[in-house]
Amino acid sequence: MKHFLKVIFVVAVLSIAFAVTASADGERAYTVADMLNIRSQPSTQSAIVGTYPYGSTVDITGTVDAWYQINYNSTTAYVHGDYVAFADASSTVSTSFGQNIVATAKQYIGTPYVYGGMSPSGFDCSGFVKYVYSLHGISLNRTAADQSNNGYWVARGSMQPGDIICFSSSVGGSYIGHVGIYVGDNKFIHSPHTGKTVEIETLDGHYGNRFYCARRIV
Repeated sequence: MKHFLKVIFVVAVLSIAFAVTASADGERAYTVADMLNIRSQPSTQSAIVGTYPYGSTVDITGTVDAWYQINYNSTTAYVHGDYVAFADASSTVSTSFGQNIVATAKQYIGTPYVYGGMSPSGFDCSGFVKYVYSLHGISLNRTAADQSNNGYWVARGSMQPGDIICFSSSVGGSYIGHVGIYVGDNKFIHSPHTGKTVEIETLDGHYGNRFYCARRIV
């Protein structure tokens, strides 16, 4: 009987070890909670060791039941699977959603630029992007620099309508000073600066030279 119980125990241990490494191992995902808790163990009762804002990229190292195992600050940690989604940045999964984002953004063409503005009475660049996405139930970071960390990176040649475009403050610079929303056909919609209104502009010339990156949210 003792031998039989020992066999069961070994099988159970091996099963748990397999569960940790089998599913989603090595895949990249992104978070879909406004603020996702990172836990020390796969349990809501375990210590919170950090948080991820919406759209953060996460590298999965394994699974434990409903939890994903990750590497956080060089330490094994866990996030709940209900708040993590998988997507290929080169896919067209987000096309319909992105087109809806663009359609919403176009409704505000002509709205004046207002520094710090985040409402239909006036927008700054990041306030405009954040407001448009909020109408689709998605909370983004507030500033242009912080929005460059939302979602996940996509190549300039793979951009789709609805992607966020981030621009450096100067040609060749690394500080993100402006953002807009890609509408397709090498154009984007944004709230430019004082004295201007929300408009669609080409990525050729001035803004194209300051292009820094594109981020896909869903």
